[in-house]
Amino acid sequence: MNDTDRLRAALQRDFQVVLPSSDRAWSRAPALRVIDCVLSLRRNYDRFLVPRLNRFEEQFPETTSITQLRTLVDTYSSPAAFVKDALNYNDPPRAQTLNAVIDYLLTAAVSRDGGSELDRLRSWADDAKPGDYKALGIRVFALAGFQYLRMLFGANTTKPDVHICRYITKAVGHRVSDIEALSLLEDATRGESLSLRDLDTAIWERSAREIPKRGPV
Repeated sequence: MNDTDRLRAALQRDFQVVLPSSDRAWSRAPALRVIDCVLSLRRNYDRFLVPRLNRFEEQFPETTSITQLRTLVDTYSSPAAFVKDALNYNDPPRAQTLNAVIDYLLTAAVSRDGGSELDRLRSWADDAKPGDYKALGIRVFALAGFQYLRMLFGANTTKPDVHICRYITKAVGHRVSDIEALSLLEDATRGESLSLRDLDTAIWERSAREIPKRGPV
């Protein structure tokens, strides 16, 4: 068996049923999705991020689009001041990353024709390629973060974060790089009638939230 076969066998054993995730991450307003993507990097999602997202929704209910988020950030003296006040997080480098990703998404939306901002970002997410993250030129925003950004805007793909890489490493019996993890998961599910994004979420939830596997229904 090669690595793809080993991973496919592990997935068939561990994820006989993959249900769509009901997590609010996938349905929040675009402004919240970009905050989610950047602030969740290397942080505990449920304890650190979710309370900040909920608080932001309550405090700034009219800030829903990326354009509105850009406008809100610009009312502060700096991106760091915005993140500290609006998101209760004192991390200037992370604030600069958020600022750069906001600008990147606005450019991506403008480059698409027709529809709402969200429609145009869905189109961008579908067409973007994993290697496009290099165009951002943000050292701390690499492949996993970029792939998660695409997923948040509807792309049926996966993100090679620590949880996904850990699962694949265990399945194939040796360490894998981020790009290897991405390729292996795509290859192992090619031709299968399931959502790669939902599978990614199922693997993540089992690892990060310790949600047990679901048996056949």
